[in-house]
Amino acid sequence: MTLIDLGEVRGDREPEPAPRPPRAVGRPLRVALAGVLGLLLLASSTPVARPASAVLGGQLGAEVVVLGGRVYLLAPEVGSNGSREVTAHATPARAGDGVRPLWHTAVASTGRLVGVQEQGGVTLLVDYQPAGVQTIAVDVATGERRWQQAGYPASAAGGGLLLLGDDVERGELRSVDPASGRVRWSAPGRLGRAAFADRDADGAAEQVALVTAAGGIEVRDAASGAVRASLAPPPGGWQGGLQIEVAGDLLLASEQDEGEVRRVTAYGLAALDRRWALERPSFGYAGACGAVLCASAYRGSELSGLDPATGEVRWTNPRWQSVFAVRGDRLLAIADERAGGTASHLGVLDAATGREVADLGRWDLAFSRSPGGPHYGTRPDRAGGGLVVVELDLAGATARLRDVLPGAAGDCAADGRDIVCRRPAGTYGWWRLPA
Repeated sequence: MTLIDLGEVRGDREPEPAPRPPRAVGRPLRVALAGVLGLLLLASSTPVARPASAVLGGQLGAEVVVLGGRVYLLAPEVGSNGSREVTAHATPARAGDGVRPLWHTAVASTGRLVGVQEQGGVTLLVDYQPAGVQTIAVDVATGERRWQQAGYPASAAGGGLLLLGDDVERGELRSVDPASGRVRWSAPGRLGRAAFADRDADGAAEQVALVTAAGGIEVRDAASGAVRASLAPPPGGWQGGLQIEVAGDLLLASEQDEGEVRRVTAYGLAALDRRWALERPSFGYAGACGAVLCASAYRGSELSGLDPATGEVRWTNPRWQSVFAVRGDRLLAIADERAGGTASHLGVLDAATGREVADLGRWDLAFSRSPGGPHYGTRPDRAGGGLVVVELDLAGATARLRDVLPGAAGDCAADGRDIVCRRPAGTYGWWRLPA
């Protein structure tokens, strides 16, 4: 899914529950939205409920990923031979034809096999082992093993693949050929301290910024590795550890000590020229959100919009905590993340003012790796069982009813119109949502 990450977990802190001030929209709009949501709940039992077009294997706790017309199931437990099972299925061109098994493979893993990507004819399996992150490449059509290397994979422009390790003190950033694993270029750095910029239409990074082994910052061309801009560490060094993020045309350098942010400095990405700095900011992380930088509070639970030119706070909304997706001037925001259950309280905000445009209620988010969406929410259908599926429409500021899935219990993943959900017995079902 397209996640606008507004906060790494630092120091195992948990945000305090968000206060619930008066909503920013007027009473007439609240009444209208309540009516829309009421009609949505009533409508949950009116569509023709369709059984799963196909039933897949799987077990409770399995990881499911829908990507590029394929469904991947990753077993949750290590088998007797010390490996984890991975199966791939192809979704059909039209509903009713069923899902076709593609391949089945066993991957040696003593850690958490939790990620799947596709690039250059290979499927990339991300394995969090005790010794560090490993990327395992298998043939996308057959499951045949191609290569394995240390590092977390990220797509690069020009058909390349960047591998980032998780050792923050030493290592190297590598660009490899996805099909063979051959190294194209490499750079020493403090791995785990890198960020990506200028992603193309397919989500591939055209530039990568990294903290060098000497403590400076470099911006490199993601395809060739050529240095585009560099910045030496300041006299006396940084105040603690350094984390970097790319937010639009800015690079944000965050100096941290024992989990607390001491200073955030903004540099122009093109030349790493200093734009502004904030001492002991109230937020712990900031990222691009249309015309503003969205910042999450370091302590507490509030969302703010910062002026990219000055770093000044344009607005603060104490009800919402993070941003899940951005579409133009609309933000899909999340609140009440510590409330019971897995569902998230969702709302649509205006990026320029932070004003709440709509409260969409509480939905389970269907996992998706498609940057452009669509994004779906699900919740139990109390009328007839199964799950109600809505599309989270930012432009219309509504949760639009798409389908009712009988026999579905949750843990859904989606890509385009394909959606896969766990069934009560632990297996998974596949549906194609109506156009």
